[in-house]
Amino acid sequence: MSANANLTAEQQHEAAARILQGRRTGQVMDDLPAQYKPRTLEDALAIRDLVFEGLNDAPAGWFVGCSNPAIQQQLGLPEPYCARLGASTVHPSPATLPARRFPSITLEVEFAFTLGQALPPRPEPYSKDEVAAAIALVHPAIEVVTSHFADWTHQSIYNIIADNGTDGALVFGEGKPLADISPLSGIQTAVSVNGVIGANGSGADVLGDPLNVMVWLANRCREDGIGLEAGKIHNTGSTTAMVPAHPGDTCRAVFEGLGDVEITFKPG
Repeated sequence: MSANANLTAEQQHEAAARILQGRRTGQVMDDLPAQYKPRTLEDALAIRDLVFEGLNDAPAGWFVGCSNPAIQQQLGLPEPYCARLGASTVHPSPATLPARRFPSITLEVEFAFTLGQALPPRPEPYSKDEVAAAIALVHPAIEVVTSHFADWTHQSIYNIIADNGTDGALVFGEGKPLADISPLSGIQTAVSVNGVIGANGSGADVLGDPLNVMVWLANRCREDGIGLEAGKIHNTGSTTAMVPAHPGDTCRAVFEGLGDVEITFKPG
């Protein structure tokens, strides 16, 4: 197989089966065998969809990864990527989550959006104004990033996407109407672990404005023929550097003028 040849459908299914086996047993993989390893974005997205299907979880929305242009350049991606949120992984703040659910725990501080109106598939792209008009609420959120690959930050980006994009959990705070808090790009964010600040950022750190990420997501799903449903929640990538956490930690993210969100990771 050449360096960037596409996998067959059978190989994609086998890759997904191996990832799902790791998820079910809690075992962390060093890598996929070479014959099942995705080497193109097309393969990674196909495996991603098979993995989510195999989880038998209701779709709650989408999350976007690599929405920081510098990270895209570093990883060789032309744009962000997205993956599905499962309903069993989405929790209102404050949340207490069993640490054993996660092979590793890393925090990302993200803006999340609940849609009040659907953005269905259509030929023409959605504008920023159209996407903004469809948003019911903006939420502060923490995404719990985890992976079923060892040393995941050094894995191929295609492995990361294939593993449904490092989905762990999404904890979201009370939302506010978009008109009450614009512009999002100027909102300062911070995350602390046990009261100690771990990282700071702002809405400008994700494509210049979290709303720009929502426009990208709406048009990505439009092009894929699926659209975005009303009532679902979507998060838009980390406004800060990633921060590690451990069993027993209490973690809090603060969004200036928007609110806060808190997670405690229960040991055992």
